[in-house]
Amino acid sequence: MAEFFDRRAASYDEHMRRSVAEFSDFYRNVAKPIRRTEEPIAILDLGCGTGLELAFIFEKAPNARITGVDLSREMLAKLSEKHRDKGEQITLVRASFLDFEIGEERWDYIVSVMAMHHLTRGEKLRLYRAIHKGLKPGGLYIEGDYVVTEEEEEESLKRYAEFRRKYPEAANGAYHIDIPFSPGTQVRLLLAAGFAEAEVGWNNGKAAVFVASKCPKPA
Repeated sequence: MAEFFDRRAASYDEHMRRSVAEFSDFYRNVAKPIRRTEEPIAILDLGCGTGLELAFIFEKAPNARITGVDLSREMLAKLSEKHRDKGEQITLVRASFLDFEIGEERWDYIVSVMAMHHLTRGEKLRLYRAIHKGLKPGGLYIEGDYVVTEEEEEESLKRYAEFRRKYPEAANGAYHIDIPFSPGTQVRLLLAAGFAEAEVGWNNGKAAVFVASKCPKPA
């Protein structure tokens, strides 16, 4: 997986502009749930890639402290170059977001953009539970990703199961495999992980933005 994205890093931004319908609207809506603030809020970006979403996030929270996690060294280098003016506010970690220690009540927001469609339902549920735990009370998890119909979802899962039977190492992230889910599945998984609310904030039929909120502490 890391080698795949290292090779794609140089052309990744252009690839996403071609492949994501309504590209600017999609990324703008990823940042939309973030409240405007001058505070140095803490944001974790899982699978940050080249940081396409960061320009939109910094428009809302110019002093945000971003921690970006990604497997690809070349993607992280591209992000660092692109956002060098915000270098003191950005911490980059080369790791799988499945292995990264998210912590407990540490983050105001956790975001993930075009990264989670490589995971199965079980993997997502475990990660969403860790994300929920890592958010501060009242914090938000924002995910932007590809979406498909429920029928297409079932077909892709069948293909993936067959691939796993042939190549068991696929379960450990050895291959770049897409398993996009339907909006309904995404919302159900987020609610099952413990989020108080989960909704589709934006959807053009090919990609969607999901917003999940953690309950605030009782007064």
